[in-house]
Amino acid sequence: MDTLTLPPRAAHVGLAVDVAAFAMHEGTLHVLLVQRSSGPHAEVWALPGGFVGEREQLHEAALRELREETSVTLEPRHLEQFYTFGAPGRDPRGRIVSVAHMAVLPYGTVEVHGGRGVQDAKWFPAHTPPPLAFDHQEILSRALKRLQVRLEYAQLALEFLPETFTLPELQEVHEAILARKLDKRNFRKRLLAQGLLIASGERRSGVGRPAQLYRRVKSLRRPQL
Repeated sequence: MDTLTLPPRAAHVGLAVDVAAFAMHEGTLHVLLVQRSSGPHAEVWALPGGFVGEREQLHEAALRELREETSVTLEPRHLEQFYTFGAPGRDPRGRIVSVAHMAVLPYGTVEVHGGRGVQDAKWFPAHTPPPLAFDHQEILSRALKRLQVRLEYAQLALEFLPETFTLPELQEVHEAILARKLDKRNFRKRLLAQGLLIASGERRSGVGRPAQLYRRVKSLRRPQL
């Protein structure tokens, strides 16, 4: 039987996961960050994450780290791997490869607080975060780009909303993720032409004329992890 021969300078590589978890708060896209309690980068904000256990699936490790560090108990509406970061020197502790995950948490305010191994956990505006540890600014930037792409071909914006919602609320999600305003008439025309939404038969009362509520035609398939 052939044996595995390692190259002369083969490095010991650690495997980690980092999670960019998003949610909508008061019309703004937010990302969940933790404040590190020890070095490297002590007291600096970072994405939740850590090392993968020997017998863990990658998505299991991502969920565990998210729950342990932020005390989130709700199941994400969406979770997917989106990129692997493995540049030499990205972590001063050694050669560590991180499989980055993107998560969407349920609609509404999700309460968080610092859990295992961190000082604190808070929501920050996703497009204007504080300085981040390691290469987490790059990870967050790529996660935002991935989220923007998913708007176009998977209608991921629906995962940020409750079961029924108004078209202005859906447009607000799109604008928050894209960080720009959209033309109201063109947005509605294009969205309704896709056939993904159906009127619920109910209206939301408020100031002015009650707004028509919509819901998705069917649940969107989530990507395989």
